[in-house]
Amino acid sequence: MFKGYFISGNDTNVGKTIVSSILVNKLEAQYFKPIQCGKNEFSETDSDVVKKFCPNAEIIPETYFFKDPVSPNIASKKEKRKIYLKKILEIKKMHMEREIIIEGAGGLQVPINNKYFVSDLAKKIDLPLILVCRTTLGTINHSLLSIELIKIKKINFKGLVFVGKNIDKTIKTIEFFGKKILGQKINILGKIPFKKKISSKEIKNFGKLLKI
Repeated sequence: MFKGYFISGNDTNVGKTIVSSILVNKLEAQYFKPIQCGKNEFSETDSDVVKKFCPNAEIIPETYFFKDPVSPNIASKKEKRKIYLKKILEIKKMHMEREIIIEGAGGLQVPINNKYFVSDLAKKIDLPLILVCRTTLGTINHSLLSIELIKIKKINFKGLVFVGKNIDKTIKTIEFFGKKILGQKINILGKIPFKKKISSKEIKNFGKLLKI
């Protein structure tokens, strides 16, 4: 069994880890962050954050961890280590009784090494991709570019989750033009409010907002 979702964003720091935590809790899924670059202001990795919100979840250790909070290609070069997609893709050989939530690094076109992008990893893992999007200024451009890339690379696409204020005109614009680009309906999977501080209880409640 290898089922679950690949989580990416239309930019960095858009709420991928929060959405991942919501899905891990909602689906009682496992969590895997293949490449972790740096830690947050509380010295936590994304795996630490998910574990904090979902204490009973199984967290699969990162394949690669780098100290600097920069793109994987830069972080790995600084530490003189190479990133091999083949090593990350070993996850597909594991027998899993539960679904798995795999979180990418940054946005879809963040370079992993000199050859591959996060979008290539998503394509090779081939779980349905959920794109997490801001609702603030700039998100229309970033979201539509991401959707165009998804179409070009023929990535298995589940839909969009918005994080932030419910700006209806922005969301409908992305939905309308995204459909034109993709050539099919864009699934809006949910809208999650942005909060600076969030609790495990809210992570559980937010699960009701996602159509998964």
